[in-house]
Amino acid sequence: MIALFAATMLACLIGAFVLPPSGAGYKAPGIILAALVLALPWLNRAAHRSRIRRAVSEMGGVVVRIRRLPFWKQDYYWSRLRRVKHEVRYVDPAGFYHEACCLSDFLFGVEWIADRLVDSNQTS
Repeated sequence: MIALFAATMLACLIGAFVLPPSGAGYKAPGIILAALVLALPWLNRAAHRSRIRRAVSEMGGVVVRIRRLPFWKQDYYWSRLRRVKHEVRYVDPAGFYHEACCLSDFLFGVEWIADRLVDSNQTS
């Protein structure tokens, strides 16, 4: 994500020095590019959450909470660079609460790493 941001900033700086300074036609692509850069992290987060909700609903459960782990708890090494680790709390069809950990990725979907059954009387 940082590399994408850096590449976008580089493209914007190059565009600022290469494109002519005046003209309304040149402002629209810059505004669209800036809006896209600002919206990408939010869209990425929404895609991960949607992917996890779909995986839980395919198991017959209902999501209670999805929390992305901080960057220092992520498994960032070369083979899993794009996979993001989340803690998920959900209720299965029998009414039992589960606390699970999963990896979410655009290409590979959701991979469940750990799933722990929690007391069914616990509500939050």
